[in-house]
Amino acid sequence: MIALYAFLMSGMAPVPIPPQLASEPPAGSDVAECVVDNDLWEVRKLLDTVPGSQAEARAARGVLVYYGGCSDNRIAIGNLAWRERAEIAYAALQNRLGKGAVDTASPPPRARWALLSTDGNQRLVAVRQFGDCVVDLAPAKALRLIQSPAGSRDEAATIDALRPSLDDCLAPRQNFTVKRGDLRLILAEPLYHMLSK
Repeated sequence: MIALYAFLMSGMAPVPIPPQLASEPPAGSDVAECVVDNDLWEVRKLLDTVPGSQAEARAARGVLVYYGGCSDNRIAIGNLAWRERAEIAYAALQNRLGKGAVDTASPPPRARWALLSTDGNQRLVAVRQFGDCVVDLAPAKALRLIQSPAGSRDEAATIDALRPSLDDCLAPRQNFTVKRGDLRLILAEPLYHMLSK
């Protein structure tokens, strides 16, 4: 978790995808956009690491300089939590999408980054695996969700279209409850990796 001079609260929503998903944009997106705008190279280094690894901790130091500056000039130290990394991945994905058309019909093979964990947090590994699975099964629909305006009918229709993939990606007897904004965050990094190859 990032420790800030004025403490930043972060966390993860409990991980059925119920039909009544709450609508809200990913929290912290302004700060993450600022980080991406200031140093995309450092962001790419961070997103090329395995979550929870020493390499992530080293790469996070470069990103934290901007994270603090983009967050009312608070001093950011420590490690990135799941949410901060996901928000940065979401902003990096939006940056990539702003550069032109993308091909989701024939996505390149990606490293199975989601299956790896060096921090021992199996709950976060399950969330990463879930996002990676959804993107693997329905890349175009996952991308359409990211591109749809938050709270729109298009967003609701896309989530309905994604529902079979969401259900297929849940392990037996596994139940996730996610807000729409968090679903976007869960899908952001696997989509980023798919489109960055």
